[in-house]
Amino acid sequence: MKLSDFEKFNLIKPLPEGFPKNDKGIPFLEKDIFLENIDWDRVNFSSYSNINSIKNKNATVLLMFQYDKTIKTIYNNIFSFINKGRDFLAIATPDYSAYLNMEPCIIEQNVQHSLWVGAWLKYVGMHVIPTITWADERTYDICFNNIEKGSVVAISTVGVSKNKFTFLKGYKEMMKRINPNLVIIKGNYIKGIYGNLIFVDFKETFNIINKFDQLKLFDLSRIQTIQKEDY
Repeated sequence: MKLSDFEKFNLIKPLPEGFPKNDKGIPFLEKDIFLENIDWDRVNFSSYSNINSIKNKNATVLLMFQYDKTIKTIYNNIFSFINKGRDFLAIATPDYSAYLNMEPCIIEQNVQHSLWVGAWLKYVGMHVIPTITWADERTYDICFNNIEKGSVVAISTVGVSKNKFTFLKGYKEMMKRINPNLVIIKGNYIKGIYGNLIFVDFKETFNIINKFDQLKLFDLSRIQTIQKEDY
C-alpha cells in the first residue's frame, strides 16, 4: 500500500532543508536576537495544556512542561501544532524527559525530538526558546551542545529537590556551555542557581493569577539577576 505524503513525512521526520545539525543529524538551534530585545515586563506565560483558551497570544510565551504522553502529539503532528501556535510571541520547545535512571541513548532521542520541533517552528518564522533538561554528566554533551551560546532558555526546578546536587551540577555546566542571556524557570528558586532569571509559577501558566501585576505598580523589573556563588 502506497504511503501518503503525510505518512512519509512522519516516517522520515526530515529537518527543514539547510537547517544546521551535528553529525548525528540532531538540529542546532541558533539564538533568537528578537528574544533579547523584548520587554519581559510585559510578557505573559502560559501552559501547553491551556493552549485552546489563551488570550493575547501575541504577548504570551507558551511553555511546554507537561508529561511526555501529552506533548508527544507535537512531535507526531508538527504542522497541526504550528497552526495552533503561530500567533504566540514565542514558544518553548517540548520538555521531553531526561531522568537519572534513563539510558543516555533514550535521553538523546528525547532531546533530538525536542530540537526537531524547535527547528520546524523556527523554519516557519516562529520565535523559539530551547527548553533545557539534563540528567547526570553522561548527558551533558547531548543536552547542551546543540544550543547556541547566549540564547534565552527555559528550565524547570519542579521536583528536583531530591536530586539537588545533581541538578545544580548540571545547571552550572549549562551556564558554562550555553551562558544563556536569560533563564526562564518554571518553579521556585533553588539555592545555587544564578544568572538573569525569570520565575514562573504553576498558577500563572494557567492564567489564574499573575503575581507580577503587583510588581508593575512599583516599577520593578521581572528579571532577577542572581550572582554566582562559590560552592
